[in-house]
Amino acid sequence: MPDIGKVGRNDLCPCGSGKKYKRCCMLRDKAAQAERVAWERAAQDMRIALIGFAREKTFVQDLATSLSTFWQDRYTASSIHLMSEDESLRFFDWFSHDYSVQRSDSTEADGPFYGGMRLIEAYRKDAADALSDKEAWILDGWIASPPGSAFVLAEVEPEQEQVILRDLFIEGRVVTAQDAAAAKHGQAGQILLARPLPDHDGVHLAGATVVLPASEEEGLRASMARAREAYLEEHPEATEMQFLRDRAYLLTHYALEWADREDRPAVAVDDPEARGQGGQVLRKLVRWKQTRTRVR
Repeated sequence: MPDIGKVGRNDLCPCGSGKKYKRCCMLRDKAAQAERVAWERAAQDMRIALIGFAREKTFVQDLATSLSTFWQDRYTASSIHLMSEDESLRFFDWFSHDYSVQRSDSTEADGPFYGGMRLIEAYRKDAADALSDKEAWILDGWIASPPGSAFVLAEVEPEQEQVILRDLFIEGRVVTAQDAAAAKHGQAGQILLARPLPDHDGVHLAGATVVLPASEEEGLRASMARAREAYLEEHPEATEMQFLRDRAYLLTHYALEWADREDRPAVAVDDPEARGQGGQVLRKLVRWKQTRTRVR
């Protein structure tokens, strides 16, 4: 579809019909653009909704526990406001999609019971009757998606604003994703810690992607192989997908340890120029139509 803002009403239609744009494809293009914007808005609403849901009182203990797990105690509930914007997005992306909430001391009589569910599944259950068709479609696609993983950046296509990624751990998994930043700044061979998620017309990278140099591939593979061996002792029938779902936070641990080895600030709290941005992000994100999606 052409960029509507660059085609005048009285210009010749880009389709080559020889007619003026206003008498040919303009209405169709405007309708397609409005539909695309509606899908983008629905996806953004769901990202914000999940963060708002994660910060409800029901999940206070889960949030505290998961912060410690994900950040190796470098952030806690009392210092969450010191996270940078990227750190906030990365953490809540993992907490929403991979972490299983542990509200096991309640029953349906006490209110919604979420023990063992991922937070995104709990939100889908809680808000089922309040979601639009687009929001429900988006959430169902996200719920069915594989966990976050580590990918080799195989190809970069800046003009299309897309990248081709090869999963380091799920054999045969190759993903073509839309991501303007990765396409513009990425270099073939780099390692991306990312979560590809489906949208209405393709795949995008969720949260905030972590980039490691290509030289870290061997070390990351070895680190995760050791973790998988230990995991299989407890869960002998587990698949690679299940292991990644349950231990995806170990990818962040590796990135933190790499930063330590490189003598770089591993987290924003160690970098006075970066700290605190996440608090503003969270306040902004949670000012949202919570009452519309709450059905309790």
